[in-house]
Amino acid sequence: MIHYHQKRRRSLKPDKMAFGLLFTWKLARYISQIIVERVMIRRMFIMTETKVKRLEFRGGMFGLVLPFLVMLGGILFLSLSGKALPMAFWVPTLAGMFLALLLAKKPAECAEALIDGIANKTVIMIVIILFFAGMVAQIMKTTGLIEGLTWLCTSIGVTGALFPAIIFICGSVLSTATGTALGTVMSLAPILYPVGVSLGAYPPLILGAIVSAAYFGDNIAPVSDTTIASAYSQDVPVPTVVRSRLKYALAGAAIALVLFVIAGFATFDGTTVASDVAASPKGLIMLVVPALLIFMMIKGTHMLVALSASVAVGLVVGVVSGLLPVSDILIIDMNSFSVGGTLVDGINGMMDTVVFAMLLMSLVHLLEVGGLFEVLLEKVTKVADTPRKAELVVAAVDVLLCILTVCNSVVILMEGPVAKRLLTEKHGITPDRSANILDAVSCVAMCLIPYGFAPMLAYTFAASSGVAVNFNMNLIVLFSFHGIGLGIMMLIAMITGWGRTFIDKEPAGSVAEKAAA
Repeated sequence: MIHYHQKRRRSLKPDKMAFGLLFTWKLARYISQIIVERVMIRRMFIMTETKVKRLEFRGGMFGLVLPFLVMLGGILFLSLSGKALPMAFWVPTLAGMFLALLLAKKPAECAEALIDGIANKTVIMIVIILFFAGMVAQIMKTTGLIEGLTWLCTSIGVTGALFPAIIFICGSVLSTATGTALGTVMSLAPILYPVGVSLGAYPPLILGAIVSAAYFGDNIAPVSDTTIASAYSQDVPVPTVVRSRLKYALAGAAIALVLFVIAGFATFDGTTVASDVAASPKGLIMLVVPALLIFMMIKGTHMLVALSASVAVGLVVGVVSGLLPVSDILIIDMNSFSVGGTLVDGINGMMDTVVFAMLLMSLVHLLEVGGLFEVLLEKVTKVADTPRKAELVVAAVDVLLCILTVCNSVVILMEGPVAKRLLTEKHGITPDRSANILDAVSCVAMCLIPYGFAPMLAYTFAASSGVAVNFNMNLIVLFSFHGIGLGIMMLIAMITGWGRTFIDKEPAGSVAEKAAA
């Protein structure tokens, strides 16, 4: 069988990539990075395909899913009642874990599976990265960078009405350059949220713009893990999928930008909010910290290395400039047996999210070892008897798996082989189209899931910035306009056949039997 990328004979020259509009990478670096990523993905496929003994529950698959439904129901109840806080999510998640132990036919094996989920390498990496991100955010907060940026924006006449739209544009450039959604949130939320609030911008709209920008780049950046995973899971070159998905991403971004402008003016009352500390240009020197972090992420440096360097540079610059007293870095009070200071406070600010992430991934691991994902992917192929239905089924499963796992790169790797068999092999749809559906729909879902890591991180950083957060976390999802815009465009594309091509290169409308859906 001739692969799609062999038939089209596309060039891999970096100067033809979509992200060449933003910056140019050296050819050797690009090729080496893709090779490394491909090897990693192949290993993940091998691990995924390895047969493991299923964990059995009373009630079968329903007994397996019920603990997760209890957790999800609790989170939805808290969200709808206006109490959507990461720490509050601990209780329904723990209730789900307790129920899982009761329903498991072998509670000891279930307990081990729960522990394995928490001890997963990815979870541990997220925990450590969040701790370092919290320290960076706290350094920028205590050294006056927020007040410095507020002074700068006020001086040049930036108003709160346009601030969310500006965040979306600048954040989209950053996320496209770095290819990391969470990294974008970590870089922007601690600084731009308090600045935006001081300018009079609507707080949930600010965070919605940051989350939207994060997933714009996660969808189209050639160096994004989701882009690479979707491309190689469908056997199509990365440059090809980037080029083919631009029309959907840019159309969705255009809708989002218009909505951010409209919402910005609609929620802006013409006033600014006074900060606890008067705006001053002194803290602008601390811009070196986020600038270093962004530069290292663009260069492809490991996130933990980039954050560690940012912490070190932030401490040095803060102390030397006099903005951060040495005594404030670590404060130990033996009278109350308490520890505080810039670094410790930064870590404590992330604790709510870290604990929830660990508990959540523990329950997600149960679904995996219980065989839910395997059964789900096997059953969906039976109802997809036309190209349109097949695409809608793949998209629906994509959303469902994102709700269950809150990790879109894992979802793409998990569903990729099924999407390839269903769309490309069964209906002859070109693999770049299949890759685009997998990636775009997963990014839409991650924008709009209230307990997703990006919205929750944005909320956590906002709460730890020192500025009041007196709104429901669900509002972040409501104002994540790029998720809404991209979702609309993908739904239109799947229903109407816009952009759908077949391996014989005939458009969707040119072959009657394929167009009929």
